[in-house]
Amino acid sequence: MASSGSTMRLFYGIYLDATLRDAVVELQKRLQRSTGSVKWVEADNLHFTLRFMGDIPNCQVADLIQAGRATAQVVHGFDLHLRGAGAFPTPTNPRTVWLGVTDGAAQMTDLHSSLTHVLHETGLAEPENRRFSPHCTLGRARQSRRDQALAAALNAHAAHDIGPMRCEQFCLIHSTLHSSGPTYQVVETFALRQYNTTDRGGN
Repeated sequence: MASSGSTMRLFYGIYLDATLRDAVVELQKRLQRSTGSVKWVEADNLHFTLRFMGDIPNCQVADLIQAGRATAQVVHGFDLHLRGAGAFPTPTNPRTVWLGVTDGAAQMTDLHSSLTHVLHETGLAEPENRRFSPHCTLGRARQSRRDQALAAALNAHAAHDIGPMRCEQFCLIHSTLHSSGPTYQVVETFALRQYNTTDRGGN
C-alpha cells in the first residue's frame, strides 16, 4: 500500500477473532464503569502486538513483507484462550489495561521469536531486550496516577473468561496517529502453516 509520507508507522500483530470481539467490548464496558481515567481501544483495533517496528522508510516495507512471509512458512497455526484482565505495571498504578492469554501463550511467544529471528537475520531489527508478554491492550491510562477503583475492578476480573480463538494468520499493520486515536490498515496478511492436532503450534 502507498503512504503519503516517506515513512510508515508499522507493527506486526494478530487481530482478535470477530466472534470474541463483542465479549471483549463487554469486558471493557465493565471496567469502564470503575474509572474515567482510561482511553479504551476501539473494537476494530483490538489486537495482539507481535513486534512494533516504528517509523519505517517506504523503501523497506517490501522487506518487512518478505520477513513476514518467511516467518509464516515455518510456524503452524495454534489455539489461544483469552482469559484474565490486568494492567502494566500494576493494577493499582495502571498505564496499560490488558486482556491475558492462557492456552497458546507459548505458541504466540514462539511466533514472536521466529519473527524476531528473521528480522534480525535480515538486518531489519535488533533483538528485543524485554521479555515478550502476550496480551491484548484494552486501554491506556490518560495520566499516571493510582486508581483504586480500577484496581478493584481488575482484581474482580482477573480470571474473567473470554474464550478460545484459533490463530491462523498475522498481519503487518500500518498505524496512523490522530488526536482522536490511531487508525489501522492492514498492509499484508500472512497465513501460518496449516493447523493440525498432531503439531499444536510447533515450528
